[in-house]
Amino acid sequence: MRAAILTQGGDTAPPVDIGSAWALDATRRPPGYTLSDGNQTAVNTSGGTNYMRWVPTARAILPTDGRRYWEVLCAPAGAASFDGYMGVVSAAQREEFNTGNNPITLGSIGYRGNGSLWSSDTSTSSQRITGLPPYGAGDVLMFVLDPAAASLWVGKNGIWRDDPVSGAATWTAAPSAAFYPQIQGRDPGDGGTLRSLPSQFSYPVPPGVQALGFEDPDLRIYQAHAFIEIGWDKRLSVGEFEAWLDLGGGPRLTAGCVSLILDHGGGPALSAAHAALYIEVELP
Repeated sequence: MRAAILTQGGDTAPPVDIGSAWALDATRRPPGYTLSDGNQTAVNTSGGTNYMRWVPTARAILPTDGRRYWEVLCAPAGAASFDGYMGVVSAAQREEFNTGNNPITLGSIGYRGNGSLWSSDTSTSSQRITGLPPYGAGDVLMFVLDPAAASLWVGKNGIWRDDPVSGAATWTAAPSAAFYPQIQGRDPGDGGTLRSLPSQFSYPVPPGVQALGFEDPDLRIYQAHAFIEIGWDKRLSVGEFEAWLDLGGGPRLTAGCVSLILDHGGGPALSAAHAALYIEVELP
């Protein structure tokens, strides 16, 4: 008996969420913030006006992780124009979550609700860019970080300020051993929800970028071939057996085209004198 099965999908990457949603760091939640939604949402509920503290993620983006995409849904009960900063903090800045500093120094990058971008490689804050789209309650902010280059691209409601595929970054800071997305709400009601998986996103992940929550699987199979051969002796009943199954389709595997050929002989019994399994896996 000989059987061959070929399955091939159209995706260049797995078509479903692989990984897990990222949470904000509950151990680095300053007084004044309320966490909810599995610690994915942080809102200023008792921090007062001009509250300069913020909440980083529990996990880090490392320089070896490649470019990552995430979104922040601005709290719908917040102000029409946020006064705070959304973006990433460096490993050094992360430890200052409760000191009263804005998340824009020591190699951090913050996109402010008034349409400006702030970043400094020292402990002194600096405004770098003005004229970005302002944002507030209900807006969806988009971020792409290249951690190896410390470069950040920002966008709002589906429109990028700079093309994260082929354009220069909105801003590049000093290198850091790690970066942490962060949520800030400087006024009561301000804050947001961190989105880290494709199923949570409002907008597509740019080509060549992975979702923030993506985790590289132990094995990726883009194309697989399996062959089974069974030899026979004097009591073999199946003299010849050939089957071919071809599954076509689009981004997710579907039986768009199926063909089957069956050819067999006869005999009094069946025995498998020899069996061999061959699997070929193409890795990226």
